[in-house]
Amino acid sequence: MTEDIKDIEALELRDLYRDGASAELLALIASVHAEDIARLLGELEDDAALWVYRQLPSELASDVLIELEGVRREFIVSAISETELVEVIEEMDSDDATDVIAELPSEDAKKVLDGIDEEGSLEVQKLLKYADDTAGGKMQVELVSVSGDMTVRQAIEVVRERADEVENLTNLFVVSGDARLEGVVPLTKLILAKEATLVKDIADKDFNKVTTDVDQEEVARIFQRHDLLSMPVVDDSNHLVGRITIDDVVDVIEEEIFEDFYKMASLNTGERVSDNPGRSFKMRAPWLMLNLATAFMAAGVVKVFEDTIASLVILAVFMPVVAGIGGNAATQTITVMVRGLALGEIGLGSARRVLIKETLVGVSNGLLIGVFAAIISYFFGGNIIIGLVIFLAMTGNLVIAGFSGAVIPLLLRWRKLDPALASSVLVTTFTDIGGFFIFLGLATIFMRTGIL
Repeated sequence: MTEDIKDIEALELRDLYRDGASAELLALIASVHAEDIARLLGELEDDAALWVYRQLPSELASDVLIELEGVRREFIVSAISETELVEVIEEMDSDDATDVIAELPSEDAKKVLDGIDEEGSLEVQKLLKYADDTAGGKMQVELVSVSGDMTVRQAIEVVRERADEVENLTNLFVVSGDARLEGVVPLTKLILAKEATLVKDIADKDFNKVTTDVDQEEVARIFQRHDLLSMPVVDDSNHLVGRITIDDVVDVIEEEIFEDFYKMASLNTGERVSDNPGRSFKMRAPWLMLNLATAFMAAGVVKVFEDTIASLVILAVFMPVVAGIGGNAATQTITVMVRGLALGEIGLGSARRVLIKETLVGVSNGLLIGVFAAIISYFFGGNIIIGLVIFLAMTGNLVIAGFSGAVIPLLLRWRKLDPALASSVLVTTFTDIGGFFIFLGLATIFMRTGIL
């Protein structure tokens, strides 16, 4: 059967759940990818999702559980029995099993560790001691290591013996007698070598590796920079302890990208589209309260100039324009800065050059946008002097946007904080306050001197 996921809808699964048609369910999803099944489970009610999940074979259920996110995975894990959970986890690679067990309450985690086979339990316990966002937390212990004194033929036999245990095999790791990493042999190189050749003679001695404490972002950068498919992980004494594969790195990149997007939008990184309204409310409300506080700071600046606005009401028409353009310009700068910092394109050593560049961009955009804003203001009832005020305010605010959008992420990185936090909360406050102060301040000066 070649059922296309596009032809399967959650409604069909609901009908099968209602009819209790487990055989028909298995036939329907026989060739559907685990990620797509996870997506469908996210669209079902809890009871239906649990029923569908329980019909899946252990190996498929394992893959689906890995793909489930947030509240839905928490629900499935808490709803199935301890025996079912143990069966599912035993099908997982060590890194995935660790991720699931780490989310369990300590008492439940202990029961699961006691339930799975002893070797798997020891592997997971080793991985649990590493922070989740480090190389140690992302690695898996399933790998193939061989002695450099083995022949190519012997090494190939080892690969065949471990084939069922180790997935996505791209490299063999050459180790000494005490498990110190000495080299890496790509699988293609091994297959093409003559059988009598010693492994150490074809091993790459110049290779990429990381220690267990390296941050996951740095791991992703190494994979990206060198086009790797897998990379060994060692301890401080260069003992081989695991490997990281490209599929884990893709997950890291996706996680980091969306984490930055969430933070730039003032959202809690734990929120998912499938969350219930109450959970989303609790996660969003604190950020909105913080935004409210910063908005009133900008409002305080406006209040200082309320007499000016009362004397020349048309100023109120142009205030949102000055603040809005400043906010958009700041968002552009922040987006470029956060990406550059995340990919390692910007360091603290290049801060001066980046600040000068972004400030010059702000000046250039300010002059250009300011001229057009001044011209357009004329058709909204403004005069030449009001156009001049808008021009100067727009130029000044875009300089503020460029400078603050660059300097705040750099300062946060210097303080070892996430640069994405510099988004709408901090920088928009600068552009709102700065834009209002320059615009209304200049208008007040011009009015008091009789120019306006």
